[in-house]
Amino acid sequence: MRQVSASNQSDHAPVATMGDPVALQAATQPLPPPPAILPPHWFFLALLSMLVMGWLAPDDPAPTWLWLSGLPLIVLGARLAAALRLFSKAGTNSIPLTRSTTLVTSGVFGWSRNPMYLGMLIALTGVALLTRTWLTWPVLMAFFALIRQRFIVKEEALLAQTFGEARSDYRVRVRRWL
Repeated sequence: MRQVSASNQSDHAPVATMGDPVALQAATQPLPPPPAILPPHWFFLALLSMLVMGWLAPDDPAPTWLWLSGLPLIVLGARLAAALRLFSKAGTNSIPLTRSTTLVTSGVFGWSRNPMYLGMLIALTGVALLTRTWLTWPVLMAFFALIRQRFIVKEEALLAQTFGEARSDYRVRVRRWL
């Protein structure tokens, strides 16, 4: 597994700050606690909302093949979201918006910088197809916007601060989604 480790694994001395007093000062400030509502919570809230909408709303006259195509998307999404286990194998933190000790760049992280979020989006797309109602699509779009703004943008900045050049190289090599 290809990984980049921070030279000092404490919460206060990430690699990117070496020799940069301004970055060092910013990096030594303690991070705020992670949000109380994490991405999996938002995922299950979106999932529940979509299922309720699918149950209450009338079915759209979609062809069977179209709405059944949601099943493999749900399975694929769950497999991608399971990339979380790579964090455990690397011995790094998986809680969003907290400092990581290792930059995981192997496995699915070799072709997507956000495979867990991508998996959640793909699974919700599958649910939207299965429910056969257009009412679920705005929930999917809201979930995407929320995850991007509340988590992804901030996580990318924190990883850049923590891993510096290694993170920049990874960002150039691997796309955010696919």
